[in-house]
Amino acid sequence: MHLRVLDLTDFRSYEHVTLQLRPGVTVFVGSNGQGKTNLVEAVWYLAALSSHRVSHDAAMVRRGAETAIIRAGFVRAGRDVRVDAQLAPGRGTTIRLNGQGLSRPREVLGQVRAVLFSPEDLALIKGE
Repeated sequence: MHLRVLDLTDFRSYEHVTLQLRPGVTVFVGSNGQGKTNLVEAVWYLAALSSHRVSHDAAMVRRGAETAIIRAGFVRAGRDVRVDAQLAPGRGTTIRLNGQGLSRPREVLGQVRAVLFSPEDLALIKGE
């Protein structure tokens, strides 16, 4: 699986950002608080329909906005896959797979495959 494009609107610190990604390793570099983890969190949200950082979707909606939108385009097994999520706290999350709305958002699970390793996981390595 290869993430080709990630587009965020009103997600965390991003009013709007679009990233075009190439196959291979991608490294996000920047100072603390620049939004690197927000990018990873957005991809993880599409894979797990939850954040690895917070328990409520409202925390992922940029301050002053009503909804956050995550759009991603992938190549999986040679086919293009598009997953869109609209996070609307108090109204639920809407998921679209290849442009089609899903009656149950959980139907998207398994479409986006990701493994998350965060700073909190260092205790596993260090044995703390």
